[in-house]
Order: sequence, then structure tokens, then C-alpha cells
Amino acid sequence: MTITQIAMTGIGVILYRIFAKDWQKEKVIFVTNVFFLFLLQPATSIRYLDFILPFLTLLLILGVGIGLNTTSIKKDLPQVVLLIALGFLPFFLAEYLPFLQNSTLDKHINLIVLGWLILGSVAAIIFLLLARKQKKYLLWFIFLILLIFVFLKQPQLSTWLSKNVRFLFQQNTNTASGFDIRWFGYSYIAFRIIHVIREYQKGRLSQVPMLRFFNFCLFFPTLSAGPIAKYDDFSTQWEVAGTRDVADDIFQGSIRLFIGLFKKFVVADALALLALNTTNAGQIMSAGWVGLALLAYSLQIYFDFSGYTDIAIGLGLFLGIKLPENFKNPYMKSNLAKFWDSWHITLAQWIRAYYFNPVNRALRKSKRSGAQTSILFFTQVTTMMLIGLWHGITWTFLIWGLWHGLGLFIQNRWNSATKSMQARIQQKPWLDTFIKGFSTLGTFIYVSLGWVWFFSPSMQMAFLIFRKLIGKGAY
Repeated sequence: MTITQIAMTGIGVILYRIFAKDWQKEKVIFVTNVFFLFLLQPATSIRYLDFILPFLTLLLILGVGIGLNTTSIKKDLPQVVLLIALGFLPFFLAEYLPFLQNSTLDKHINLIVLGWLILGSVAAIIFLLLARKQKKYLLWFIFLILLIFVFLKQPQLSTWLSKNVRFLFQQNTNTASGFDIRWFGYSYIAFRIIHVIREYQKGRLSQVPMLRFFNFCLFFPTLSAGPIAKYDDFSTQWEVAGTRDVADDIFQGSIRLFIGLFKKFVVADALALLALNTTNAGQIMSAGWVGLALLAYSLQIYFDFSGYTDIAIGLGLFLGIKLPENFKNPYMKSNLAKFWDSWHITLAQWIRAYYFNPVNRALRKSKRSGAQTSILFFTQVTTMMLIGLWHGITWTFLIWGLWHGLGLFIQNRWNSATKSMQARIQQKPWLDTFIKGFSTLGTFIYVSLGWVWFFSPSMQMAFLIFRKLIGKGAY
């Protein structure tokens, strides 16, 4: 979201909260969420993709919602379709009404595409309604979500997909790129959908109201960068939002919003002028300047990401929803485990709940489990590698995850081996303070060096940056 969009949205939701007094809140927010889903979808060089992908997002959520609701589907489905139409109406008016089109050919093509989207959606809904009673219905959606994720995050597959979509719309396939397929909000929406499916399958959730489920998945402040809330917490807050102090929510929300705006659009943007990027990484030759640029990048990525979290929390408070914290001074932590308890907290909790804990328990119960140390090594390393691959299925993201997985394992072994020494150090406050300060600095340096892998688009660039950091210059 741009600063103008954030400002206008903030003013709008404050006015709604003050004057509407939660009138039809769930429906109003639903329409708003759909509106932002289309508004924020970036335009690409592929025709109509900025409309097709939001439609597919809505269809995906609807398909899962049909599986979660078996008793109220006849009442919920028409209501959901109507509200989706209302959210999409401004874009229909801007793009598809005949009298707004300059070209007759474009007008007819646009209407044909819209017609196919609607007919395809209707056919898909009918199919989903017929298939919803199958036992593996929801599992197929998890498989589909992960399959889409792989195609979006793997550059070669994204390029292949772009070529085929371009061919379908009779565009030049030679200019296809993985960057053509940019599905706004998909990762965070996918995490929320899988979370609800797994909690529902475990019996922790019963019937999930369709409108509530849509609003949970599409809550517009969290679409682009999280945080990833839990459904039961989100739903509970929704029920009691009307009893919250409006003035206090607006005051607290305004503070978080302004802090977030300052972090993201002042501090992060200023740091971006100095931060390491694909252009200056090849131009800077001095080890000192490369180190300074890497430091600026480390700070930039924190202020940018945590700034948007503050913005999301602020907008959420305007609506009476307290979103979970996602950052708690991560660069001030004295070891890597504490860093990951404070950096992108909701992502770490999600991975821990749906990968680390189940795999760890399964391996410990298995007769072939082997040594506990081996289990810890496997689970920590693979967990962090998955977090790396979530950002992109490339070698550099994989190694970034491995970097942190190995760091966590080594730290865990060190803590186990030095328990008695650490107890003695804690009895001497001055020494304990010195050790914690030194550990905090060491953790920050380790994390910052890891950002080289995260930032680099290729292994060659990563190795080039590391060589420059040790004063070896270019190859």
C-alpha cells in the first residue's frame, strides 16, 4: 500500500468506526477486503492477470469455505457472491462498462474475458458443491495450495507458467519472465487457509462461518506482509469488537500507524539509499563500504517489514481488532533462538505448529528415531530451510535457511554444554552484562551475514559479496 492509500484507508475506517457504530460490520469489511484485493493486485505485462488472480483467490477461499460449512451453505453462498460483486463493482465500472471504453475491440475482449471468468467461477462452484462431501476434499486444497506455491516461488516454473498464459492470451512468449506472475497476498492467504483446515481437521474448530472465514483470510491490513493471526483469536475479537473503547482504539491505533509510517517511509526509505542492492553490490570494491551497505540493508529490511506490521496493527485497531505482534526488537537479542522468537514471530509460530512440532513428535515416537541430537539437528535445519524456501525456491534462499538452521543447532549444543559455566557467569552482574552485549553483537553480525544469501539473486553474487567483505575484491 502506498502512503496515500494508507492515509485514505485510515481516515475511512476511523469515520466508519465512529459514525456507523459497527453497523453491518462483517459485511462492510468483507466488501472492503474484496475491494483491496483487486486494488492492490499489481498490474503485469500479461493481459487480464490483475483481475484473474484476485478472482482465483476468492474462488480458492470459497472452495475451502464450502468444505468447512455443511449446514449453512445455502444461506451463506448467495450472500458471499453478492458481497464479492459489490467489492468488485468499482473495477467493473472502471474497466468493463462499454461507454468507458475507447476501443470497440478492447471493449468486446474485456467483456468476453469477464464473461469467461464468471462462467468459469459458476462451473467451479457447482463442482465444489458436488465434491464437498468427499473425505479428502480439504486435503486436496492443501495439495493445490502447495502446488501453486511451488509454481509461484520457483523461477523456472514461474517462467514456464508465464509462457503458457501468454500463449493463451496470444502474447509474445519470448518475453516471458517469472516476474510476470505476481499473485498479491497469496503466501499469507495460503498460510491462513491451511491453518484453518488443519485446526478444523483436528477438531479444534467446528463450523466456520463463511463471512468470518473470508474476512480472516482477506483482512486487508494484513494482505501484503502479515502478521498471520490465528482464526480463533481473530473470531473472538470480532465478537467483542463492539464492546471495545472506540476512542482508545483510535488513539492506540494512530500511534502504531504513525510509528509504522515513520519506520517504513522515512527510516527504511532513507536506508535504501545506502543499502546493498544488485547494482551497488557489483560496483563497491572496498570491504568497509560493502560492510556498511550490508549493515544498512540489515536495518532497512527490519524497518521496512516491522514498519508495515505497525501499520497493519494500527489499521486493525481502528476496526477493533488487535493483530498479533510480529517483531520485538530482534536485533537486540543475545542469541539466534531469541532472535527467531522476535523476528517474523507469526511465521515462526506457524511453521513450528504445522511442521516442527509434528515432525519432532513423530520422530521421537518412531522406533527408528535414533539419537535425540540427530532429531533436533534434522528438525531445526529442515524447519529453517522451509522458511527460506517460503521466500523463494532458489539455492540462495535454501542456503539462507540452512545458515540459520545450523546456527540454531550449534547454539543449542553450546548452551547444553555450558550450562554450569553460564550459571556462574550470571552470579557476576558485570560479567553477565558484558557477555550478553558481546553475544548480542555476535548474533547481529551472524544474522547480517546471512542476509547476503537472502538478498543475492544468484550464488555468484553471494560469493562475490563475501569475497569483498574479506577484502578479496572481484573474481
